Amino acid sequence: MASDFSHARRLGAAVSLLALTGSAALAQTAIPAEADADDVIVVRSAPLQLRSEEMVGSVGVVSARQIERDLNGNIADTLDRLPGVNSTYFGPAAGRPIVRGLGADRVRVLINGLGALDASSASPDHAVSAEALGARQIEVLRGPAAIAYGGGAVGGVVNVLDGRIPSERNENLIDGFAYLGATSVDEGAQAAGRVTADFNGLMIQLEGLKREGDDFDIPGFAETEALREDHHHEDEDHEEGEGHDDEAEAPAYGHVPDSDYAFETYSGAVSLVRGWGFVGLSVKETDAEYGLPGHDHAHEEGHDHEEGEDDHDEDHDDHDHEGEEAPRLVLDQTRIDLRGELKRDALFNRVRWSFAHAHYTHAELEEGEIGTLFRKNGFEGRIEVGHDHGGDRQGAWGIQALTQDFSAEGDESYIEPVTTQDWGAFVTERWDNGDWGLEGGLRVESRELSGQRATRSFDTVSGSGSVFVRPREDWFLAATLSRTERAPTDAEVFADGPHAATRAYERGSLDLDTEVAWSGELTARYSGPRISAEGNVFYADYDGFIGLFPTGEEEEGFDVFEYRQADTALYGFEAQLTAALGDVRGWAFSGEASLDYVRGTVDGGGDLPRIPPLSCNIALIAERGVWSVRGEAHLVADQYETAAFETETDGYAMFNADLEVTPFADRDVRVILGVRNITDEEGRVHTSFLKDQVPLPGRNVRIAVRTSF
Repeated sequence: MASDFSHARRLGAAVSLLALTGSAALAQTAIPAEADADDVIVVRSAPLQLRSEEMVGSVGVVSARQIERDLNGNIADTLDRLPGVNSTYFGPAAGRPIVRGLGADRVRVLINGLGALDASSASPDHAVSAEALGARQIEVLRGPAAIAYGGGAVGGVVNVLDGRIPSERNENLIDGFAYLGATSVDEGAQAAGRVTADFNGLMIQLEGLKREGDDFDIPGFAETEALREDHHHEDEDHEEGEGHDDEAEAPAYGHVPDSDYAFETYSGAVSLVRGWGFVGLSVKETDAEYGLPGHDHAHEEGHDHEEGEDDHDEDHDDHDHEGEEAPRLVLDQTRIDLRGELKRDALFNRVRWSFAHAHYTHAELEEGEIGTLFRKNGFEGRIEVGHDHGGDRQGAWGIQALTQDFSAEGDESYIEPVTTQDWGAFVTERWDNGDWGLEGGLRVESRELSGQRATRSFDTVSGSGSVFVRPREDWFLAATLSRTERAPTDAEVFADGPHAATRAYERGSLDLDTEVAWSGELTARYSGPRISAEGNVFYADYDGFIGLFPTGEEEEGFDVFEYRQADTALYGFEAQLTAALGDVRGWAFSGEASLDYVRGTVDGGGDLPRIPPLSCNIALIAERGVWSVRGEAHLVADQYETAAFETETDGYAMFNADLEVTPFADRDVRVILGVRNITDEEGRVHTSFLKDQVPLPGRNVRIAVRTSF
């Protein structure tokens, strides 16, 4: 592990590079360096469907080509190079996006504008049912998106546009794509394909995806040195002859046990596409099975190993580690979507509707038997109506409803059965005079949580207002003020039990109230002929932020954490620059640089837990004919601004390289060869509950072939 000084020096160099290029306050470019500058990127997650360079807030748009280049396990790990985006990182199988330090229910993961309808927000070991591979586009709205998507989006939105229901005609009778890939770090394989047939506007589409991998390699020990020392001292406290197998309990080195995974997704869809719009239906089946990395240590920590413990021998026999099969998770979801859009040449020019129903199960297997079974049946519907008053004014209004039944049965059923019912209505308007403009929105929402012990109801009102100016044709400046309200979730109200994934006994509160956040954001965007840049500075003040706080108690071998409210603040910035650097011997060079930072504090002193550290990306791209070469440095600082109950993490530097070849002029075939973590550096994700047990993968060679037809 590099020294603190070396990491500070690396980050200092990165900051200097950004400053020298004039981007210290400028960020996320609307058009990536390797994209065609003539491409127009429309942000479909926004009700007004504006171009990305016209958005008043911070948005990241990742194309299918970028997804395939950056593909890295789950959806969160694929997106974590975007400024302001991190991952909960529970190994390659499970990871949920964190946006500006906020995660879980404060960031909504959407599939074509509707919720994933899984249980990923309830626990970090629950995989997200949305897949990055095969998506047409992924959009990340950083900052409050509660106006359009409710209080669950106070931190942001990740919207996966998977194209599962065709909304446009094919160029040919049959269109589609095929993808094959392999990774060395876990001996993994990935395959995906889509076929769409166009019978005079009647579209039939079939799609499939599969990815799998074994336990992944790492450059050293899975556990941190401090954790290994703790386990060593605990072992010394045990008396000899208690049945401990030194070889079986030796710390993992060179790989992460129980990090294997296998995911399969299959879908079929039919839609009718006409000049007036489209309407379509899809059915998707998702199946997954994966291990729980770090579980053995969670198991050990769930028992009291203090000296003088009564009946230790008997208790240990009941939980003998030797020969014990690690738990496995089995996920199954069946999802049905109905979507459509009606286009009209009138004042109300667009009507969109989306409905989804999903049946979801998540089983945790102990010795091949179901230990805990999570079930969720959910329905979500959304209708949007857009209106256009001419060149200077447009708007949209909509209604949204969600109902879901969640239950858990078995050893880790820390939440009682709960029914959640949400409904909301919103309106957003934009007036654009060319040189300047205004944008505003309002949303009213209601939530009812019905459990065995009580029924709680919450009414919330959220609003935002923005002013933007164009001092020059290539500049866009905006200021946004938002007041958002978020109702508590089922876990925050009804949790009461041990939760192995978080290493805590979680206790909800029936007395929680809505949390209120005042947020401000400044945006500066520049789009020149050779440079594109954007910068965002944000501040959010939370009144009654709901979080897990330690009580100092212990129950069932876990520290007790209780959901309660405290006043908090989150603030920071994102910055990114892309620039065309010129031509050298027929090679066209371009560069990218980004920097992001967030700080979370609690009034009265202390820091919020699992806040991502300062990070920086620097990339150099060279293109010539069929060749495209990309070199990248990902620098992460130490994180010493931690909550009292969490550990610190050291910084790290990882270097990546990608080669992309398009060998045929008349056929869309791409060959991708990449190396991740070239120097085999150890890195630990501070936002992960497993940061002390599960580091990032070591050196990984990846090869993939993608073709469309």
